[in-house]
Amino acid sequence: MRDSIHDGKSGQQRILETLTKMSKPFERIMIFIDGGYLQKLCEKILGDYHIDFEKLSRGLVGKYNSLIDNAFQADLIRIYYYDAIVDGGHPDYRTQREFFDSIESARWYTVRLGELVESTNKGFKQKGVDILMAIDALDKAYQHQYETGIFLIGDRDFLPLITAVKDSGKKTLLVCYEQNTSIDLMECFDRRIFLSEEDIKSWACT
Repeated sequence: MRDSIHDGKSGQQRILETLTKMSKPFERIMIFIDGGYLQKLCEKILGDYHIDFEKLSRGLVGKYNSLIDNAFQADLIRIYYYDAIVDGGHPDYRTQREFFDSIESARWYTVRLGELVESTNKGFKQKGVDILMAIDALDKAYQHQYETGIFLIGDRDFLPLITAVKDSGKKTLLVCYEQNTSIDLMECFDRRIFLSEEDIKSWACT
């Protein structure tokens, strides 16, 4: 009765939905995360970047599995996380290195790092991060290591990459916070999932 009051579904309906979900065939997915974009989202919503990356992976897989028109359930192959790090001689190197090592210690994650270089006008600037994602996403697409690429990104600069992944015959899914994402980028994807503040808060460390 409690379940029926909560969502309007009988126990039998809920069991049927569970069995239907379990019977869905698996589809291989890979997730590609722009660390700079993710950090900005978390700092905007949470005030910091202290998140549990395994909660993040479960949340993203759950979003994929919950798509109404999705005939598959996720077979997660790997999550690639892209960011940049300062030079080894910089005083912040050790702290940054420990942070990235902690991400890579979470299940399914591989971290790819570009360079974080000082700019006279804008503090620090990333170098080589976009190309690292492009190499991975396209190489693994043409090697048929995944069927759907899930991208947690927001920058219009990724448009050529997403077009190329689609041209390889793979499906693309954007996961983003709508207010922080290029409209052109959103329109380029096959499908889109918009994150809520509650989604982002659910990733926070407890």
